Amino acid sequence: MNITIFGIGVWWIIGIILVLLEFLLPGLVVVFLGLGAFLVAALLHFEIISGISQELLAWFASSLFFLVTLRFLVIMYYPSDTKKKDINEDNEVIGTVVNLLEDITEKQKGRIKHRGSTWPVESENGEEIRTGEKVKIIGRDNLTWIVRKINL
Repeated sequence: MNITIFGIGVWWIIGIILVLLEFLLPGLVVVFLGLGAFLVAALLHFEIISGISQELLAWFASSLFFLVTLRFLVIMYYPSDTKKKDINEDNEVIGTVVNLLEDITEKQKGRIKHRGSTWPVESENGEEIRTGEKVKIIGRDNLTWIVRKINL
């Protein structure tokens, strides 16, 4: 029989601490490390494993197994309350009406001022638009906004 540094009680304490840590470190990861510690305590109790190397191997393998399998099951049945925000800023800008600061010609991009900065713009179908006319932002190509002339 191998000498073990950790006993059954130590694994129970480690398991309890890890499960309680889940409340401080949410993410549904630490709790499965705690479940692995509980399993190691049970395996030691029934004398299935002995020795620190077997304990650590059993803890690592069982924690990994719990993490890979049970975490996805729990997430599937208890989804997160957090909402995913639309981080595409283009959706906020598209449809905005702005004044044209520089002419748009076939050969030259114009400019608009939006949110405190000026941006290059092209017309939707290559038409010429003069300075001061109102345009509507309808899309973007890299850093260049695509606009359409608004006929008043």
